[in-house]
Amino acid sequence: MQALRNLKTIRGLLLFLLLCWPTLANAEIWVFFRSDIPLHVDTVEFLKSKTDQKLVFCPVGKTSFSFLESHPPQFAVVLGDAALQLALQMVWKVKILVALVDQPPTDPRVMFLNTHQPCVLQIKLLKALKPDLKTIWSPFVTERFAPCRKIESLAEETGVKIDIFRLSNPRELPGAMRVLSQPNTAVMIPPDPGIMNNAIIQSIFLASFRSQTPVVSFSESLVKQGAVFAHVLTPLNLATSLGEIINEALNKGQSLPSARSFERWELILNTTVLEKFKLQVPDEIKKSATRLY
Repeated sequence: MQALRNLKTIRGLLLFLLLCWPTLANAEIWVFFRSDIPLHVDTVEFLKSKTDQKLVFCPVGKTSFSFLESHPPQFAVVLGDAALQLALQMVWKVKILVALVDQPPTDPRVMFLNTHQPCVLQIKLLKALKPDLKTIWSPFVTERFAPCRKIESLAEETGVKIDIFRLSNPRELPGAMRVLSQPNTAVMIPPDPGIMNNAIIQSIFLASFRSQTPVVSFSESLVKQGAVFAHVLTPLNLATSLGEIINEALNKGQSLPSARSFERWELILNTTVLEKFKLQVPDEIKKSATRLY
């Protein structure tokens, strides 16, 4: 009798496992990223502690199409354009959380976390530091880093004009930077690889110091070089936001919005340069900063 009961128990356990197998097999979060980009690697590392779900890493160039076809994940996370192209090859109808891309595809599976530079925050902070601000000079090389019409309109609502300049030839830079000599002007540097040439950056900072024109950037390293402030995206904060959305999505399913904006920007202030430019920094702004230089 005892052997029969044991046999029934084993059969029951096997039946339970068979019934639950699809759920267990799907209980994975696939994370697509590029292993040669430090921001991606660090974000993935921090993501491990931001969710209790099983993470399966799918680096670009090391993830086969046969794996993508093998079984569906429960959810997918994508960092960057190359990883997005890989993830979209999945045939499964699962939600794909996408970050660090310029423009999300129209694929209905995609949930977009917008990590574009927070231009509205930057303009508001500039106005707080420099109330008489009238013009923001915005140079760029690559078209996708040009300020959009929406940003121009929002700036106009605060009485600020965006002076857009496309740098197609470095020889044009000295003439274009004459705008910095005009009063009530500031510079906004986008995360454009074409601008991130040492000669270009140093020329902009030199002109900025001569005319005491504040420069806004996107990285802490540029703040150290002389930018007055930057709103910085860190791997830890990005992983925290991704983890929250993953947990929400698995609990709420289809009720989540298809797009939202990243909000955990860290403010880095260069109070030394601000003081040299005779710009007063309110205490509440100093307190909101992660680091001061």
